Amino acid sequence: MLAHLLRRYPRRRDRDPQRHPHDEDPWEWHCGFYPGSHPGEQQNGTAATFDEARADFECAWRVFLSRRTEADFQAWRNQRDWTARKYALWDAGERLPSQKPNSMMRCPCGEMFDCHRLENTLIHVPHITAEQKAREVRRAQTVQ
Repeated sequence: MLAHLLRRYPRRRDRDPQRHPHDEDPWEWHCGFYPGSHPGEQQNGTAATFDEARADFECAWRVFLSRRTEADFQAWRNQRDWTARKYALWDAGERLPSQKPNSMMRCPCGEMFDCHRLENTLIHVPHITAEQKAREVRRAQTVQ
């Protein structure tokens, strides 16, 4: 699991010296993960050698790990799994449920109905209208 959470990157050497000057340390490390931690808790750095970068990383990881709970790791795992499912659906040519057109609505009375069917819609228009008026009244009361 540690290998999935933390990655050490060799610094890219572009031809553009403004982006990556040659006098910078060639090894870069990142310690942290999201979700499960706040951006300010994550650390990164550079080093001249791999061994120095690894030692710096391990020190930062010990500090970072001491502040983590099982819930932090579970939040990261849940996001990882959700992202994998999402890309698997997309790779299979499918869409997420929220990306599919849907004419089903929930009436304020609690019933689900197909808003493309007139006979269903007419039954729920009074409920929807009453809810909209009630929201307007609540909004006006909060402004005062």
